[in-house]
Amino acid sequence: MPTTDESTPTSLPRHARTWNQVSTDHPRAATIPLLFTEQADARPEATAVEWVDGAWTYRELAAQARRGATALRAHGIGAGDVVAVVMRRSPAAVATILAILHAGGVYLPLGPDQPADRLTRILRDADVRMAVHDEDEPVEVPDSTTAVSADDLFTAPEDADPQWWRERAAGEAAYVIYTSGSTGAPKGVVCPHRGQIRLARGAGELRIRPDDRVLATTDLTFDVSCFEIFATLLNGACLLLAQDSELLESKALENVVRGRHVNVMWLSAGLFHQHAHLTPHLFAGLRLLIAGGDVLSPRAVRTVLAEGRPGTFLNGYGPTENSSLSTVRRVDDLSPQAENVPIGVPVAGSTAYVVREDGTVAAPGETGELWVGGDGVALGYLGDPRRTAECFVEDRWSPDAIRGRLYRTGDMARWREDGALEFLGRRDRQVKIRGYRVELDEVESVLSAHPHVHQTAVGVVGEGAGQRLVAAVVAHGGHEQKDLAARLHEHVRDRLPSYMVPTRIASVDALPLTSSGKVDRRSLSALATPAAAAARDDAPRGEVEETLAGVWRDVLHEDRIGRDARFFALGGTSLRATQVTAAVRERLKVPAGFGRAMIRSLVGDPSLRDFAATVRDLLDGHEESADTDTDFAVESRLDADLRYTRPTTAALGAPRQVVLTGSTGFLGVYLVDRLLREGVEKVHCLIRADDPSQALARLAARMRRYGLDPEPLLDRVVPVPGELAEPHLGLSGRDWNRLARETDLIVHCGAQVNFAYPYRALAPTNVGGTRTLLELAGEHTTKPLHYISTIAVIAGFGTAGVAQVDENTPLDHADRLSLGYPETKWVAENLVSEAGRRGLPVAIHRPYEVTGTVDRGVWNTDTMMCALFRTIAETGLAPDMALPLDFVPVDYTADAITHIITHQEPDGRVYHLTNPRAAHLPLLVERLTAMGYPVRTVPYDAWTEMLAELTARLPDHPMAPYVAMFVEPARDSEVSVKQMYTDGIFPAFGRHNTDAALADSALVCPPVDAELLDTYLREFKRTGFLAPPSACTRAASAPGNTA
Repeated sequence: MPTTDESTPTSLPRHARTWNQVSTDHPRAATIPLLFTEQADARPEATAVEWVDGAWTYRELAAQARRGATALRAHGIGAGDVVAVVMRRSPAAVATILAILHAGGVYLPLGPDQPADRLTRILRDADVRMAVHDEDEPVEVPDSTTAVSADDLFTAPEDADPQWWRERAAGEAAYVIYTSGSTGAPKGVVCPHRGQIRLARGAGELRIRPDDRVLATTDLTFDVSCFEIFATLLNGACLLLAQDSELLESKALENVVRGRHVNVMWLSAGLFHQHAHLTPHLFAGLRLLIAGGDVLSPRAVRTVLAEGRPGTFLNGYGPTENSSLSTVRRVDDLSPQAENVPIGVPVAGSTAYVVREDGTVAAPGETGELWVGGDGVALGYLGDPRRTAECFVEDRWSPDAIRGRLYRTGDMARWREDGALEFLGRRDRQVKIRGYRVELDEVESVLSAHPHVHQTAVGVVGEGAGQRLVAAVVAHGGHEQKDLAARLHEHVRDRLPSYMVPTRIASVDALPLTSSGKVDRRSLSALATPAAAAARDDAPRGEVEETLAGVWRDVLHEDRIGRDARFFALGGTSLRATQVTAAVRERLKVPAGFGRAMIRSLVGDPSLRDFAATVRDLLDGHEESADTDTDFAVESRLDADLRYTRPTTAALGAPRQVVLTGSTGFLGVYLVDRLLREGVEKVHCLIRADDPSQALARLAARMRRYGLDPEPLLDRVVPVPGELAEPHLGLSGRDWNRLARETDLIVHCGAQVNFAYPYRALAPTNVGGTRTLLELAGEHTTKPLHYISTIAVIAGFGTAGVAQVDENTPLDHADRLSLGYPETKWVAENLVSEAGRRGLPVAIHRPYEVTGTVDRGVWNTDTMMCALFRTIAETGLAPDMALPLDFVPVDYTADAITHIITHQEPDGRVYHLTNPRAAHLPLLVERLTAMGYPVRTVPYDAWTEMLAELTARLPDHPMAPYVAMFVEPARDSEVSVKQMYTDGIFPAFGRHNTDAALADSALVCPPVDAELLDTYLREFKRTGFLAPPSACTRAASAPGNTA
């Protein structure tokens, strides 16, 4: 290490001089068009840009640039004018960028998917004269901007190159990149030509060679795209363009790298981590791999070095304000003890200093702010001289050759003893979310613009790639806070990109302050968690409120519960709602038949005082019926404008690309397995997750849990992080369109399954999600849709006196279903059927009880039927009821659905997936007794009394969520909800369509017999779900079991 001497504000210590010995042998006076023209003249027939089905040579690309420049000049674009490129990554976009630079202009890349308000604001802010867009994606622009499609731009006749670009100098603007702005508005970073030229033509390991094939992986709005394009084209190499789906899916990316002979690639940290986890070997053939844009995971780096080491592996660091890259670190090895990956030393033509608070240069090992300088420093922020003066300062230390300004990055760093820099985090309010820079103030500004918001503060929770935004808001006086978070989420989504939308918004009475009166942002993360959203208000009053407050404290683990505290704001869940109702029944002696009434109240997220009012009414014998005002006919109406007139992409047989919802459910994981084994190329799985990597991990874990091996299949799974209840599934416009374009069939298996929640609580997911998928089915092309429903939709026929229902009987009697879940499935079925009448190829599958696998009995034990098995075994008591055991094993069910998908036209038929050889509850009693669990049958009323007492005493018992079904009367009936499903009440049903569809298969549903039930019981014992007989006998004789 060089000797360290002391720094002053105008002197540079020896270690800083040594570690900033930066080569400057690049053409500092050149511009991008000059160097590109030199390459086009030197190698006109070399391939410049290559895409899936075409390519341009340097001669052809240069001609396109000249043609476009001529058209731009004809539209009045002159030297220094800003032209927006509102386009996706494509050959036309590359040609447009070069055309703008050849015309002497400055290009501004903008995403076609961002909200219209933000796009308009940027176009006005940058005084954009013209916006060039893709032919099939027109954009709305303000009056001051002219919109032109790229196709129109390149129809001008080719002119001899008038070399308008010679009007521009290397130190003048080449492009503007907009990043999140601290004043509430996005800010435009103006970058000069020489910033990219220092990277493209400077010495060092970043240098691209003429024989390189460089894969473009970043969005045009990400400043690294500038490096990808210009480092390639200014060195005579080949720029390769691929589809986004090929970059996001590890196996697809591997195919691109191998099949198209990629040898140079940049990856953002997020994508690098994903591919390093799934296919680290794909990097082995690369000459040069650069990863950056966020902090690299040491574990991922070590994995790649061990299993897919490229020729050269660089960790790249740099803000937009320093033209993409400031420092790089060659990574040849990383010790097992290393906790981070160094960001290295300055790149060619650049400097980097660690600076103390007093403006002096820090010593090695000392933490300070990282200031970067050299030829890459931006010219400043467009139209914001104050902000520019704050962030760009005179470079008083730099060698004369590259004297200029320094950019204060706001990043904290330190020098190691070998001269490499270590990144230590941010010092201000700019954060990285999913690889994008976000100014928290911009998010606050948008939230504050909502008319119901008085104050707001935004913070960050989580670490590294798991960071996410949270917000706390104070509502204006007089505005109810109920549903405010949902309204604010919608407000923000309409105005900002998805990565800038807070994952949680909490309503608070006041923002926390420090002693100096400033907002205490460190406490925001705690304030924005559900547990901290409790109202700080009056103490509970009266016996009922005090008892309920005690129950909420016990279940929600809160120290203090005020009268205005709300259940879900405190972290309530459906499981906790069940625990609350069981405890309330025990402590206040509320009849078990009112359990679902309490659940319905809790689902509405009541205050403690409102919930207490409901409980008092129940104690007085008054119950308000659930969803009595729901008009199911109205709920079943499909949007009148929805029609299916586009051609259908999927032919009979294995579809190519399938959208699957519910893929992490019990049946869902088996559908993933069967569809892929049947020959489907890709299954696009909608999964609730923060990012694709997390989604894939969730799916893999669920597959293993349910007895499947995910490893051979995951490279053909496309994870789609999303939400059924969200508009467009929570996807960006770009991801929605990609999903609609790339897929040719939809299997809708996803739903929120809850037998306590009312219709209104489940409808956003189960009905709203179905509406969204019916919209997706008609987007771009018509995609057949298979809907996985439930046999429970016909239960209402039974209490209406209808004895027989076949697969072709029109649905009716939704008002008698008495449970929110089958009500939502009833409505969703009607929506699907109506779409079928309008031209969408559809099929509906109605399974009965989906149970464990045939061979091993692997089952999802979080079901009512499994809870019933366990309750009977533990108590030694079974109800005297004609309950059918109509079990359809999950592997058979998935096989049957897959066979129908691949062998039957989706012509609107309904398929009853039931067991033709079902059994009844006495067989379960017999098999339990044979296995050492003595069980006796008792009258139904006696059994339900025992059940109510058991679950009140044990609120965590798996039967607690279902007890109300056994004791609460069905609507307009004298029997309980569960008794609706017994022989003599539940209608007989046929399965003619199913039998006909499976006639040409070898599929046979196994009978529900002793062998199948014994398989299940053995698995329950093996996994511990069912305790040994001796323990169950003790439970049956425990105090309180009086039946």
